[in-house]
Amino acid sequence: MLRLFKMPRKWRTLIYGSIGILFVLAILNIVLNLIVQRDVSEKLRHLSPELNIRFSSVKSNLLTSSLVLNDVAINYMPDGSGHQHSLHFLRMELRGVNFLTMLFRRTLSVNNVKLSNVELDLDEFLLKRKDAAAGRLFAKVPFKSIRVGHCSLTDIRVWEHAGQSRQLLLKGDIGVDEVSVSNINKNFTAENFQFGTLTGSLSDIHYAIPNACHRVMIKQLTMDGPGETAQIKDIQLIPQYNKPEFFKRSGNQPLYVAATVSGITLHKPDIRQLFNKKLVAEKITVEHPVVDVYSEETGVKQVLSRSLLFTSLKNNISAIQTDLLKVDHASITGEATTGDQLKLKGDMETDKLNVRMTDSLFVNKDIHFRTFTCSLADIQAAVAGTHQRIEIKKLSIDRKGTLQATTLKISPQYDKLVMGQKAGHQVDVVDAAIAGITITRLDVGKCLQQKVIAEQIWIKESNVYVFRDRRLPRELQYKPLPVAFLRSMPVHFRVHRLKMSESTVTYEEFPKNGLQTGTLKVEKFQLSLSPFISHPNTSDLDHMDLHVAGSIMGSGTISAAVYLPFNAGKDYYITGAINNLDVTSLNSSAENLGDFHVESGLLNNLSFQFSLNDEKATGKVVGEYHNLVLDKLKGQPKKIAKFPSFMLKHVIIPKNKDKSLPVARRTGTIDYRFDHTRSVSFYLLKSLLSGIESSFTFGFLLPK
Repeated sequence: MLRLFKMPRKWRTLIYGSIGILFVLAILNIVLNLIVQRDVSEKLRHLSPELNIRFSSVKSNLLTSSLVLNDVAINYMPDGSGHQHSLHFLRMELRGVNFLTMLFRRTLSVNNVKLSNVELDLDEFLLKRKDAAAGRLFAKVPFKSIRVGHCSLTDIRVWEHAGQSRQLLLKGDIGVDEVSVSNINKNFTAENFQFGTLTGSLSDIHYAIPNACHRVMIKQLTMDGPGETAQIKDIQLIPQYNKPEFFKRSGNQPLYVAATVSGITLHKPDIRQLFNKKLVAEKITVEHPVVDVYSEETGVKQVLSRSLLFTSLKNNISAIQTDLLKVDHASITGEATTGDQLKLKGDMETDKLNVRMTDSLFVNKDIHFRTFTCSLADIQAAVAGTHQRIEIKKLSIDRKGTLQATTLKISPQYDKLVMGQKAGHQVDVVDAAIAGITITRLDVGKCLQQKVIAEQIWIKESNVYVFRDRRLPRELQYKPLPVAFLRSMPVHFRVHRLKMSESTVTYEEFPKNGLQTGTLKVEKFQLSLSPFISHPNTSDLDHMDLHVAGSIMGSGTISAAVYLPFNAGKDYYITGAINNLDVTSLNSSAENLGDFHVESGLLNNLSFQFSLNDEKATGKVVGEYHNLVLDKLKGQPKKIAKFPSFMLKHVIIPKNKDKSLPVARRTGTIDYRFDHTRSVSFYLLKSLLSGIESSFTFGFLLPK
């Protein structure tokens, strides 16, 4: 004590002055803190008439630049209906608050914000309606912008309530760095709301899609900030009603989708773009998706435009962009009320994907990608109205646009006789087995627009069987010529060449009057069409060239070349020949379909050339044959009709016509009018037969 009193006066003055200043600062800090706490309390309580904010205490410390609110409850009531959103957190801590920046620059700048035990309770009624009051919430806030170094929310619980019921929507923790809002009175867009690293883990996510009668469930969503990876595990899209009742009970929603996905991984996602309604990531991987789609209509555009499920997706995600999309071990089933069906399994991958969500979804500007690859298996499809099924064992597409499909089958869903009965008229029942199809340099992107653009389509060895029951009534519908038919197809083909390897084509027919079917088989059948264009441009060639060849009933050969003009005013031209045909091989069809029996005969050569158009076919045939003997049949069981057979053998059909005869005596004139209710193949065959008939002196006497 004596030493203290003996200190120089200036030192004592300094010490006492310092103590006094500290005391004054302490008092000032207490006073200012009381002012800040009162001002914060006053501002929060009068922030907006739609907000009711309560808290148990406010603590501030200007020396440490901190502000703490305890037991905060915020109720948002936009009207007097009694509906409200509620937000509660046990503690809100703001560390490193820059009060000067807030005072002079109207910017809330905070180093660290922490909200503990966050509980958000959302009102279903308010979520479903448009809320105009939300835009006025921050009108009286004393700052314009926000900057936060780090923000964390721990032990989050988000609920949704409707009346007395309450549903947990999600729970978890979230942390985010470098948060900034340029203007809190503007919408949260990627330009106005920015942030850095995002980390967190959310679980037990439940979301009912408004009015779409579907809900989404996610077991866990995690964000790895340093690795910039988002992982979503165990996703389910669940319809509210089962498939048979969905359309009726959902208010005629046209799209039923049930799906499960084991996981989705987004590498380097740009979370900020979500505020612009865009899903953007460097890489997206989808693992084990199992999707079941049931559609009320066949028109994609009509279904999408009416579906609130798709509309909700489009309203939240307007575009998807990624450098690489991988879908592993997918299983997809599609079905329509019309009877269309599709099932497939496999993997798919595409790079530089850019999808714009629109009601059409498949127009020129909707979907773009650089390459598309896939490896699919067990593909099954059914086409509405045809009662035919298509099966493909494997289908793959590589980066060069080469499509390989192996082991294709086209089969009827019912017995061949039942198929026509179900249709109520004559139909061609097809049962085919195709070894494979290869398409080279296929533009996969154009396929989404119903356009097949490729270098070549190669149909490999096939066995095709066609059956028709002529006892049923025939549809009297207009059937155009091939080029006009191609123009009417919804799919646009532009292929340099279409070819078919040696195959077997069998046609079986049950005659209108008869007890047995007749069969005609063409073996080693080959086809080549170049180019294959359904909707020609002015810059294209003026025609297509078709070449076919084969062996009739395993005997002899037939070959033909067909000129198919794109100009509807021009004629088709057909040239060809049948060589070395054992005519007895035709007895199956001749006896049961034509009431003829061939005793013997060799057709050495039958050349033909004729033109045809929408009205008629005109041209000629030149034949050479030996030892041709025919009998006319009648009755059931069929027996030889003696007098007609005598006329055939001795008057109408000479036994031999060889090269010793003048060409004029071996030539027949083709003159046949086109019945547009008949198929083109019928037109060609009848035109050829009309020429053969006229080559005989008394051919007009041949039984019809």
